[in-house]
Amino acid sequence: MDGKKDPKKEFVDIARLTSVGVALVMCTFIGYWIGNYIDHKSHTAPIFMVIFLIVGMGAGILNVFRTLSKNSD
Repeated sequence: MDGKKDPKKEFVDIARLTSVGVALVMCTFIGYWIGNYIDHKSHTAPIFMVIFLIVGMGAGILNVFRTLSKNSD
């Protein structure tokens, strides 16, 4: 073996890794939006916004770990 990687696999790896940042931001934003919407409709303090923001950040971090574990295979 001469150590060269398949160019198609390299492209897939790069595409997967660049999607990590976008997914993290979108999960956080969606959690914020859902919580803010519920708070607006129920006239509560930012309780649901904080809860869903944390849930969204957790989902984004979980997505990052899953993506990185797929990339290591």
